[in-house]
Amino acid sequence: MVHLFWLGFALAASPGPDFFLILRHTLSFGRIIGYATLLGNRLSLCVHISLAILGLSVVLQQSLAVFLFVRLLGAAYLVYLGCRYLLVRAHASDTQAASPEAINFSTAFRRGFLNNLLNPKVSLFFLSFFPQVATHEMLGESPWLVALSFFVGNTLWWVPLILVIGISTFRAALYRLQRILDVSFGVVFIIFGVRIVVDEFVRHFT
Repeated sequence: MVHLFWLGFALAASPGPDFFLILRHTLSFGRIIGYATLLGNRLSLCVHISLAILGLSVVLQQSLAVFLFVRLLGAAYLVYLGCRYLLVRAHASDTQAASPEAINFSTAFRRGFLNNLLNPKVSLFFLSFFPQVATHEMLGESPWLVALSFFVGNTLWWVPLILVIGISTFRAALYRLQRILDVSFGVVFIIFGVRIVVDEFVRHFT
C-alpha cells in the first residue's frame, strides 16, 4: 500500500488541467478558494475511483461513442474556461487589470468538480492503473483500501502546496502579474482542450 501512496503523491505533481486550475484559483483568490477547488476536484476523483473499482467505467472503454462524447465535452469545458479567463482580461479596464474576476466558494467547487469529472481518461486510468500496481489479492480483498492509499497520497500533495502558495505575501508579489497569469492560464486551458480534439480527430480520421 505504501507504494500506492507515493505514486498518488507523485502523480498529483504532474502538470495537467487540474493542476493549473487549482494553482490559478489559489494564486488569484487565496487559500479558501484554492481549497474549495481542491474539494470539488477530490469529490470527482472519488467518483472516478468508484467507477473504476465497480467496473462501470468499462462502459466507456466498450462504447467509443460515449467515450468520444464525454471526452469532447471535457475539451469544450476546458476551452470555455480558457476563453473566460482571456475575455475577462480583454474587457478589464486599466484599474481592473490587476484584479481577477471574483468567484465564490461554490463556483470554485463546481469548477474543480467539473474539470476533473469531464475527463474520462481519469476513470480509464484507474481501470488500467490498479491492476498494474496492486496485486490480485489486494484488489480482491481490500479494493477500497487500495483506492484510499492512492487518494490520500494524491491529496497530501495539494494540502501543503495550497497553504504555501496561498500566503498573502507570496500572492502580493505576484499581484502585479495577474494579467499575465490569467492570460497564461487561459492559453494553457485552451491548449489542453484543443489537444484533446486534435487527438480524437487524428485517432478517428487518420
